[in-house]
Amino acid sequence: MSQQPRVEMTQLKLLKSVFAVNTEHPLTEERLSIGVSLKNNGEFFDDGRQAHFTQRFRTEPPNWAPFTLDVEFGALFVVDPAPLPLERPYYIRQVFARIVFPYLREYVAETTRRGGFVPLIVNQNLFDDEAGPAPEPPDPGGPKWMH
Repeated sequence: MSQQPRVEMTQLKLLKSVFAVNTEHPLTEERLSIGVSLKNNGEFFDDGRQAHFTQRFRTEPPNWAPFTLDVEFGALFVVDPAPLPLERPYYIRQVFARIVFPYLREYVAETTRRGGFVPLIVNQNLFDDEAGPAPEPPDPGGPKWMH
């Protein structure tokens, strides 16, 4: 009987935060489409138990958007027992990403709210879901979320 791995986040840091307001953008009550990206990156250390992980959120920089936002969190994790080398991508893309995401989501919402906008709530459907079932293909003409 195998032991269920214990995952512990030992450190979380805000690595980058850039928020810029487009003062030329007209104020409007309409919902706006803004493209975003969410990237997860990480690597296990030589011992196979510890890993560093980064999660970066960015709005796409069109000049017509009311603001741009670029946020990156970094975290250190310990997994006990150490996952097999083939399991490590799953931990980086899924497990670590889902642990850090709520912190990033809250930070994005608060930053946009404090900047004078309706809080931007980032949907969890932005994850690369390579380890799970294939996600629905995105609408090529549509945004990933609405603000």
